[in-house]
Amino acid sequence: MPCRTVALSTVLAAALGAAALLLTTPPADPGRASAERAGEMLVCEQVESRYPQVFGRNCDPAQGGPLSDFTVIDRRNDNTYHCRTGWAEGSLWADGQNCRPRQG
Repeated sequence: MPCRTVALSTVLAAALGAAALLLTTPPADPGRASAERAGEMLVCEQVESRYPQVFGRNCDPAQGGPLSDFTVIDRRNDNTYHCRTGWAEGSLWADGQNCRPRQG
């Protein structure tokens, strides 16, 4: 019997520890995720610039979502553009708004 009680106590302690960890972990904050994307550099296979908009295709890194104060680099010719706001759709494309060419 004592062995069974110890095993039950161990399982109960582990379950309580896991529950406490879940309760103390803060939820994901979408605003914080966006802030972490600020200053990102995207290297794209093809870039079209029609100021103040810049559109890139086949970009790395392949993440999606809002962007702010980021850089788009054209892999073909190393032309570089700084954009204030934009959106990336994974590796498919990135669309930058309020962009300007960045000098060397």
